[in-house]
Formats: sequence, structure tokens, C-alpha cells
Amino acid sequence: MKKTLAILSLIVAVTALAGCEPKGGTGTTGTTASKTTEIAKCLTEKGVIFYGAYWCPHCQDQKKLFGDDMKYITYVECDPKGENGNPEACKKAGVERYPSWYFPGQGIETGTQKPEALAIKANCAAPSTTPTTTTEQSTATPPPATPTDTQQ
Repeated sequence: MKKTLAILSLIVAVTALAGCEPKGGTGTTGTTASKTTEIAKCLTEKGVIFYGAYWCPHCQDQKKLFGDDMKYITYVECDPKGENGNPEACKKAGVERYPSWYFPGQGIETGTQKPEALAIKANCAAPSTTPTTTTEQSTATPPPATPTDTQQ
């Protein structure tokens, strides 16, 4: 009984520590803060738009991958109850799932995406890591008209 309790305690401790990271760390993607800043700024320069909803857990995961650098991302809140909600822009862009990333001339990618994968898709400076999605494979659709009424 004591042995089982000790093993259980050890598992809990290791699990808790595995999620810890020192401040100023590189995040879960291995992307440094300056690289994430560079990617976020480039995505905006290229006209890439992130569509999501405040209640969407995958959107929250996506925002965490950018951390403070989300301030450089063009984000459109699709739920009217969310801050600066703009459901009309989402409807106009053809957004049906969250998170969605619109790439001018290329269509929409859905699912939580690593910053490096977004950078490559947007033709930003090539990061040194291989692009992958973290929750699902992306699906390209015909590009919607670029929404002019999006809010950051």
C-alpha cells in the first residue's frame, strides 16, 4: 500500500513538473520569443487573418503558442458575445470551424497550427524547424474575399 502511494505521488510530481517552464522560455514549439514575434509580424504583413471564438479551447491553445505576440496577429472574434465580436466578417470569409487561418490567395487552414507552419505557408522567412499541425490536418478551401471589416 505504501509502495503504491509512493509511486502515485512520484507520478503526480513528475507530471506537475513536466508542464513547468522557466519565464522567458521557448514555449512548447521550441520557437524563441523573438522568432515568434518575427513570425507574428510577418503573418500580419502578408495579410494572414486568424479567426476564432473566445470559448473555443483550440483557439486558446493557438493563442498560447504565440503568447504575448498575439498582439501582432490580425485576429477576428467570430462570436458576437466575444470582445470586438465580428460574426459578419467570419461569415463573409466563409469560416465554419475554429481556429481558422485565412491566407490571401491560398484559402483557409483549420486547426491549431504551429507558428513555424504558418510562417512557411505565408512565405515568411523559413524557420529552421519542420512545419506540423498540433491538432489536425489542415484543409485548403477556395480563398474567400479578403474581409475588409476585420478588427485586430
